[in-house]
Amino acid sequence: MKELRYSAYLLKHSTLAMLGIIIVVGIVIVTVFAVFIAPYGPEVRVWENKFQFPSLQHLFGTDDRGGDIFSRVVYGYQLDLSISVSVVIIAGTIGTVAGSIAGFLGSRFDEGIMRITDVFLAVPSLILAMAFGAVLGRTPVNLAIALALTWWPVYARLVRGQVLVEKQKLYVEAARAAGGGPLRVLFKHVLPNSIYPILVNATLDLGAVILTVASLSFLGFGVEPGIAELGRMVADGRAYVFTYPWVVAFPGFAILFASLGFNLVGDGLRDILDPRLRR
Repeated sequence: MKELRYSAYLLKHSTLAMLGIIIVVGIVIVTVFAVFIAPYGPEVRVWENKFQFPSLQHLFGTDDRGGDIFSRVVYGYQLDLSISVSVVIIAGTIGTVAGSIAGFLGSRFDEGIMRITDVFLAVPSLILAMAFGAVLGRTPVNLAIALALTWWPVYARLVRGQVLVEKQKLYVEAARAAGGGPLRVLFKHVLPNSIYPILVNATLDLGAVILTVASLSFLGFGVEPGIAELGRMVADGRAYVFTYPWVVAFPGFAILFASLGFNLVGDGLRDILDPRLRR
């Protein structure tokens, strides 16, 4: 309990971490209550209103098809955050299980799993995601699956390293001496003590996945044109960046804030959960 209170104290007095929390909480609120916050639907188009300057009626202006950019940014956050959370959960689960088994059981398990991760890590993740996305199809669900298939090796290597350290400690020997089987010792004792780096990495990855989703959509390997997704909005408006800059600026700043918020929270968690980094 004292450790938890001390961690809360450190978090409260970390200006950057608190700023990140405020940004992330704001994004989550926008995502959850998008239907109430957005004045228009994501697919509503009024051609007569195209390229309107930001005003009280259209806070972020309108795009080349008369769509309200503010509403589309709100729904873009909803889509991008749902994809990002799905990718982190799927990749984190696969990577944690694979890395735990590789690190704890060792031998052939370790060799086989690590060689598979080497194959995935040998190819740049963006290119690999583009390949999977092209094969699976350009839908949000397929995009999440494609990114999860490229992201899990990072978690596998991270967890393997943590498990290799933890399994050498005395409490593991005590659990084995008490009659605990390998899987019981792994998932009941070793893995819970290796979870903190995973949480930090997952928080950082939420922002990284949003950036990757936006990049894929910008390159044409993400969602279909016209869908309210932040990277897709930047791609659709790039031809008007000098004449109607708000068409690109607001979706671009939305991506920036999301990535910044999750990175600040992740850095704050890392400083708090790792005593060696506490200042």
